[in-house]
Amino acid sequence: MLIFFIHGVSTKKSTYADALIKNIKKELHKTKVEGSTYFYSSYWGSFFNHKKHQLIDYIDKDYSRACQQHPEYKSFYNDIYRYRARRKELISNFLGDFLIYQNPKRGQLIRKRIFEEFNQFIQDNPKETQIHFIAHSLGSFILWDILFSNIIYNDDSVLLFQEKLKKLDLVSITTLGSPLLFLKEMLDIDFSIVNSVMEQSISKNSSNDYKLRWINIIHSSDLIAYPLKAAIENEISSDLFFCDQYVWQDANGTELTLRNMGQSDMAMVIAAEDAHSSYLYDNLDGAITARIISYNLLGETNKLLERCITPK
Repeated sequence: MLIFFIHGVSTKKSTYADALIKNIKKELHKTKVEGSTYFYSSYWGSFFNHKKHQLIDYIDKDYSRACQQHPEYKSFYNDIYRYRARRKELISNFLGDFLIYQNPKRGQLIRKRIFEEFNQFIQDNPKETQIHFIAHSLGSFILWDILFSNIIYNDDSVLLFQEKLKKLDLVSITTLGSPLLFLKEMLDIDFSIVNSVMEQSISKNSSNDYKLRWINIIHSSDLIAYPLKAAIENEISSDLFFCDQYVWQDANGTELTLRNMGQSDMAMVIAAEDAHSSYLYDNLDGAITARIISYNLLGETNKLLERCITPK
């Protein structure tokens, strides 16, 4: 069993999935399932960091010029362009990576890097044929392009990816903190393409009635993550097992305190970053996420259908 991770925005270390992998291994060990399991965390996070720094430098330069032009407002400089530190964090942690991937040529280079890592992973494990993908945040959109996009350049690595996958058994997909609902609306993505790709290049998994399993995990405080089922259920075939799963813990103690005080708007802001990353943490959120993923890896569809809000 091969399990391949694709990360999303604001990922600065190649070890981003280590805690989640540890928890998944614990869950798989409980089942005493025989067979080898191999994990690979693809990494593209260092690509185009200079573009994010460049954007922040441009903003700082314009802000400084405005201050220099109006020395009479020296005591009010912080009010001229408010929340500068938070804006920089937003660019560095979220907007920068998202916008970088939208650039066709840069997105193509990111996919090329991921393909090279994927290809090496396959070559290192030639006896394994079952492949499972786990994608977080923007990584779910990258994964969509890799597996299902039909709007690509002739020299794009997507073509190599899809050719390679024809020789493998794509068994499951797990998306974490995914914005695919909004990208579907923005780009008019038709999920029926999944049906044709399943017919052409995905082997029938003899262990159940589905050609492919796809679980979409949503932390209840994650402002980036949204359910998908209602938006796609009229487009996907019965060969695809799809369900949304909710992780409904508080993202941190401060969120819980603020919610108990009736400060829901402040709680939402405080929780946002931790909630979006919580799937990968070595905490209760990460443990629940690992449990759901293990169900998907092992084809425990009855357990996934039984409840979509996973308890402690």
